[in-house]
Amino acid sequence: MPIKLDVPIEKDFILEKSDKLYDVAKGEPTRITVRQATQRDHERRAALFSQIIREVARDTADGDTVRWIQRFSFEELKRIEVMLTLKSCNISGANDKLLFNFSSDGKISEEKFRQAWDVLPPAVATEIHDCVLEVNVDWQPQLGEDS
Repeated sequence: MPIKLDVPIEKDFILEKSDKLYDVAKGEPTRITVRQATQRDHERRAALFSQIIREVARDTADGDTVRWIQRFSFEELKRIEVMLTLKSCNISGANDKLLFNFSSDGKISEEKFRQAWDVLPPAVATEIHDCVLEVNVDWQPQLGEDS
């Protein structure tokens, strides 16, 4: 029987570290839902790594030099990975309205996502990103080869 594609995996998380850090003891905890990335998401993420510039300098005192330049920001990678896979979040802004305004099918424009993401404390953004990596294990950093 051939592969049958089901809806991407989704997982709900409670941001326990952030709730503890910001003393959220009463009421509803901070929750997010993360979905598994699709091929489209992988390609969007991979675009961050696609710009490599090769410079060759000739006739220098030390001889020819080759320099490789790659523009990369780990914080941008975190934002992109979360934007591609975050489906819901109950964090509210200073006006007591939801910070991330997802549509009924869990979508948000990149501009609206960026506006919400930009005001998050770094610790909260990191915890959300950690949840994204738990669902999308192939995005986890490779720390070395397995024996």
